[in-house]
Amino acid sequence: MPHPRTGPGQRTRHRRRQEVVQVADTLTAPLPIELQEYGAPVVRHAEDLDLRALAEANKRWKRALGLSGDPIRVEDIGDGLVKLRAEAVTGVVRVGGTDIEIAPKFLSAADDSWQTVLWRILTVVEGGHVDDNLTSAHELESLSMPDLLAEMFLASYARGAARGLPRGYLTEQSTGGTLRGSLDLARLGEWVARPWDLPYVADLLTDDTPLARLLRWSAECLAATVIAPGRARAVREIAAGLSHVGRQPPHLLDAQRISLGIQHQGLEAARVVGLLLLEGSGVHHASGDHALSGFLWNSDVIYENYIYWLCQRAASRRGERVNKGAVKFGEVIAGEGSKLETTPDVVFRDAQGTPVAVTDSKYKRLGTRPKAPDTYQVLTAGHVLGCQRISLTYPVAQDREPTVWRVSSALGGKDVELTALPLNLMSLARPEGPQALIDSVVSWLDGDLFATQQSGLDDGAAGADESS
Repeated sequence: MPHPRTGPGQRTRHRRRQEVVQVADTLTAPLPIELQEYGAPVVRHAEDLDLRALAEANKRWKRALGLSGDPIRVEDIGDGLVKLRAEAVTGVVRVGGTDIEIAPKFLSAADDSWQTVLWRILTVVEGGHVDDNLTSAHELESLSMPDLLAEMFLASYARGAARGLPRGYLTEQSTGGTLRGSLDLARLGEWVARPWDLPYVADLLTDDTPLARLLRWSAECLAATVIAPGRARAVREIAAGLSHVGRQPPHLLDAQRISLGIQHQGLEAARVVGLLLLEGSGVHHASGDHALSGFLWNSDVIYENYIYWLCQRAASRRGERVNKGAVKFGEVIAGEGSKLETTPDVVFRDAQGTPVAVTDSKYKRLGTRPKAPDTYQVLTAGHVLGCQRISLTYPVAQDREPTVWRVSSALGGKDVELTALPLNLMSLARPEGPQALIDSVVSWLDGDLFATQQSGLDDGAAGADESS
């Protein structure tokens, strides 16, 4: 007996059942494991974790991010317990049925807004693919990292696929009574045996492109990882609309080579999300298993790139520009060797291209003074470039005043002003946060920090004179 065709009502009921199941799964899902990068380890029962999947994820992320050790250290402490500690990474990774959330050390994991802050940083570091409507019209604090990326994917797809997805040509080998394309000379032997069948090679215009397969797979993966049922339904609808293309995504190298034409630039953000998913998908993505999906970033690189962005904005306000590159100095006057070299993170140059300031971003905790090697490095850059204003920028989670040192030269050179510049990145939880951080960099470049502190010292000295 033939199976009856599924009608619209049945499809609607099936979709609703799927949503109910997803809501139930969300309510019964275990709480995520919250880790602070380089923070205190968290103890969990080994039976609650898929340690084999975690080992595989560690191996993959270690290779992908170029880390020297596992990003999530696992230590068996006996009695069926393990200790988990995160090192050198930030983000969210799903291992089996457990989400592991890793707050970067420059943000406060105790503050629920750390994911919002990290998201704002990533929108800059990952290319600024999130528009202002997302950051202003939605409550970011209520969204998980997968949901934020799903929102980014949905907005990009809606904008970029309005005119349809780009199509491509697929080379096909076939035979027929009519020559299509060009004669396949490699199969002339077949033609001799069957002269009525012409072997040919033809290029066929198709929708089944690497981009389309990446978008379909990404939508299915997001549907399995997001928390909000409405958002999961939206990405499932995209996947259903792409059901005519292959389910297996392109190889990561092929996906990285995907380029978009001018008319489809709106899909760039969706492509970026797809790459993030593909990099974190593990070996099971081809069979549709999304249990190992995740989004991890190298914290040091994220921080350094964000500081560069802040410095770009600060320099632009002053009519200056920034660059990063190796600086060679020193002439070999005896023996064999080459010039010395240093690479400051940011060099500020005026309209004529003359260096005016140098800063290095330090992904470290700031104590009472910078570490000696960091001081030597930035002092060397300032000396060889002729910059009297230099600084080291540090991430902090609370407001802190900068510290300024005057460094004199015993060789008769000019004094150098060295600033330890702490930047409170938790301020990014507020809408005016990015502007406040840019203002801090501009104040340092203008010399306002030293002038304000010097004014306070002079006032104190005047008060002392009067009292005496």
